[in-house]
Amino acid sequence: MSLDYQKLKAASLPTIEEKVEVDKCILYALGVGAGLGDAEQVGYEVALVFEERLEVLPAMACVVGYVGFWMRDPQYGLDWKRVVHAEQRMRFFGVLEPGAKTLGTTRVKSIGDKGVDKGAVVVIERQLRDASGQLLCEMEQVNFCRGDGGYAKGNPKLSDALPEAIAKPPPRAADAAISLPSSRNQAAIYRLTGDRNPLHVDPAAAQAAGFTQPIMHGAASLGMVNRALRLAGNPGRSAALASLAIRFTGVFFQGETMLVEIWRSGPAASFRCSVPGRSQEIAYGCATWEEER
Repeated sequence: MSLDYQKLKAASLPTIEEKVEVDKCILYALGVGAGLGDAEQVGYEVALVFEERLEVLPAMACVVGYVGFWMRDPQYGLDWKRVVHAEQRMRFFGVLEPGAKTLGTTRVKSIGDKGVDKGAVVVIERQLRDASGQLLCEMEQVNFCRGDGGYAKGNPKLSDALPEAIAKPPPRAADAAISLPSSRNQAAIYRLTGDRNPLHVDPAAAQAAGFTQPIMHGAASLGMVNRALRLAGNPGRSAALASLAIRFTGVFFQGETMLVEIWRSGPAASFRCSVPGRSQEIAYGCATWEEER
């Protein structure tokens, strides 16, 4: 069975009402590695795990109002065991507060065929709003479906345009570099926030997908980048994150250390993530800030 373009585009996904519970905020922070750094980092991140002055990382919107791993449903014809998170793009319009009631709506925005043996791209758009209807975050999750290329062969109308590329960092020395260790059970913790893809916990599922061992969630890596941007700060101004976009270029394994290099340019920044122990780039992307809301 091959990817069913019509059924995917017409997928009726449930609206998710969710209260942003304090415990989930702390669980998310632990799932993206808060508290695993050096003493200075740990001290600066107490607010991410201490309920009396709790701060929510903006990237947590990834797991609030989330509909779950619905792409496993056989009606869509996806080779779901070979689906990987390729990119995440987020725009922030409000602050995610502990205790807030939210509403998440999800739709399939586009599906692109890269060709036989080259995979397909499925872009999922999600909007997160508060109880009053104010838009808090708009997200695009770009999924690379490695086993589904060629589904539109002979019918180009079944293939939408691919998303525009995320810009790479500039060819100069970085302005800051943050080292972030991970734990060997970090993906198991992160799964409790709602992303239950077995690829990230089950060795058999990882091997079936072509990996030697379970890999870290892309969205967990995104949360680690959010921590790095927070740790690096935005000197000279009080600012809130306005956008965050990341492209995953390699795999990150639990227990490894991620190096996040940051290039600043006014209210914007580029970043690159790598694993020094393997001399391996695993992601790059960009972020922007605006004055505090």
